[in-house]
Amino acid sequence: MRSFKAADEDALLKAILQESANEILVFDAETLQIIQANPAAAKNLQRPLKALRQLTPLDCLSAEDAHTFTTLLAVLQSGKKRRASFNAHCCRSDGSCYPVEAKLSRSAGQGKPIFIWIASDVSQREATQQALAHSASDLRAIVAHIPGMAFQVLRTPDGSTSLRYVSDQSAQLLGIKAAALRADPERFFKLIMQEDKADYLARLAASGGVHMSFNWEGRIWMEAWKDVKWVNIRVSQREAPDGLIWDGIMLNVTKSRLAEAEIRRSRAQLAALAAHVESVREQERLHLAREVHDDLGGNLTAIKIGLSWLMRHLPPGELNLYKRTAYLDNVANQTIDATHRIASSLRPPVLDFGIVSAIEWQLERFGQNTDIAYEFSAPDDAIPLGPDIAIAVFRIVQEALTNVAKHAHATQVKVALARQPDSLLLTVTDNGRGIQPGQGKNSAHGFGLLGMSERAAALGGELSVAPAKRRGTQVSLRILLPATAK
Repeated sequence: MRSFKAADEDALLKAILQESANEILVFDAETLQIIQANPAAAKNLQRPLKALRQLTPLDCLSAEDAHTFTTLLAVLQSGKKRRASFNAHCCRSDGSCYPVEAKLSRSAGQGKPIFIWIASDVSQREATQQALAHSASDLRAIVAHIPGMAFQVLRTPDGSTSLRYVSDQSAQLLGIKAAALRADPERFFKLIMQEDKADYLARLAASGGVHMSFNWEGRIWMEAWKDVKWVNIRVSQREAPDGLIWDGIMLNVTKSRLAEAEIRRSRAQLAALAAHVESVREQERLHLAREVHDDLGGNLTAIKIGLSWLMRHLPPGELNLYKRTAYLDNVANQTIDATHRIASSLRPPVLDFGIVSAIEWQLERFGQNTDIAYEFSAPDDAIPLGPDIAIAVFRIVQEALTNVAKHAHATQVKVALARQPDSLLLTVTDNGRGIQPGQGKNSAHGFGLLGMSERAAALGGELSVAPAKRRGTQVSLRILLPATAK
């Protein structure tokens, strides 16, 4: 077996120099001139190997690191240490610098003392660390400025749970410091108002008994401030190496809740006001209808009787007087018809016979005034509705038919009344062009729809306007029947 000779050792060292990814510089211990450098050093320093052999390590270091480097060289020269490590910045030929972790060692090369420099470029690692530091700093800044409390719940594989993180806003939101809440998450549950605890406990049981690991909204009582707060919890779940994690945020939604309550109260007041105005309007219509029918109709009937008497007592041969009186009698007949029509429009007397008769009467008038065919279906049994409900349902049918006549371009309309166990369902369906975009309740043509919706809301019912199954539009009204009518 051939012995390992000095030539073989030199070849091995040269191979290591060539293949190493680290920068390697070999320089004279006395002159500091670089004797040998590997391709990695030449590439990082952006200098050819021949050019490097004309330099010293000090030519490749930043000015700030030169003093540390010379101090380490002196220590190695004295023999106190054989190796030393330090961090420095190397400079490229274009003047840019990059960070390195370097190791220096002193050796004797063929009896001549030399230094060996081995350095690793750590610029990528430093950039990553800085990015992580910035990310952590940005995350802390975001968490510090969110209008609520951020938290993190952990359940480990063995089933134990902990509130791993709570932001400092805990003290402001709950009156509990973050550390105290982490130590005892049960303290949050104690703040929940009694009326809302049942819902919270149900969610808690569904989540496996892990506090604050589910979406929830409710009220808490702040004893120190004698105040009620609405809080909203929103969480997202994810798997992690150390277990199941819920990342969550708790927000103070008291203002939005109070605003919603105020909006609901205002809407209820507006609905009540609209219902009152409509009731007053219907009473006025009823009063006017009676005035027109009774007073005006009575006077016209008296005129009609007088004209008839006058025609019978005219002198024989007075043809012009007879024609004039007959003309006035005809005008009186037309005025009586107009009076009946106006009174019926204000408040149809047929309503006294029930909603089914009233809708039939309305459809007959609709058919007389338009060329649109109609169908009507209703239960055989009477539908006992109170006066206010009956007139509201009648007006909705009236408005729906008016919309069909004006906008639908339909040839047929179907009206159906269906009695259900606890409600009455009314549908008005046409085969027209259908409801068009922009013709909703808020459009210029949508006041009729808005009026129908307001009437339905005043009844505690629901009204919808949607495309019909085949073509056209369907208006649907569902109202709860009084208990005595079920």
